[in-house]
Amino acid sequence: MRILVTSGPTREYIDDVRFITNDSSGKMGFAVACEARDRGLDVCVVAGPTLIKPPTGVELISVKTSDEMIDETLRELSSGYDAFVCAAAISDFRVVGKTSGKIKSAGELTLRLAPNRKLTSLSRERFPDLFIVGFKAEYCVSQEELVASAQAKLEKDRLDVIVANDIGVHEFGVDETEVKLIGKGGFVESVKGCKSDVACRLIDLIEELC
Repeated sequence: MRILVTSGPTREYIDDVRFITNDSSGKMGFAVACEARDRGLDVCVVAGPTLIKPPTGVELISVKTSDEMIDETLRELSSGYDAFVCAAAISDFRVVGKTSGKIKSAGELTLRLAPNRKLTSLSRERFPDLFIVGFKAEYCVSQEELVASAQAKLEKDRLDVIVANDIGVHEFGVDETEVKLIGKGGFVESVKGCKSDVACRLIDLIEELC
């Protein structure tokens, strides 16, 4: 089985030296890649810039911006994969009108942001038979709201499984987490533990359902 995993944050450049990003560490995506590798799967990781060492024994494609991650992932998926785990925290917005060079540090600066493309929906459009796992992060919501939000994304993007977590409770970068695994037909399962525990259960589901 071939599986592609995206991991880490992306950067949206304001000028050639400044950017906006998020706190994603890449731990979850790397944990999924390691679990898949250890089970003998053929693994490729498309990773944004992180401070942790990527897993060995897998193909690694390094990117920085959301556009790079989206384009490289779609290009790689076109070579033929059985499953795609979109664990990266791709920026929801990009900077309109990036400035070349370095903006002078004097006075106020106003940024205009535009929405980025959505990788999971693009992947489903281009690869209708691909098994796709998405992630949905919310901030300080009830468990009912978390599940409802994830189910809406599952249906909208026609995903097979979605992993939902509350980053207001379990912040980016922590080792211990709690997630909801949500699938078609009303399937909902809670997984609590380290990220390798979540990865283990997720690969179980992929091997069972893919």
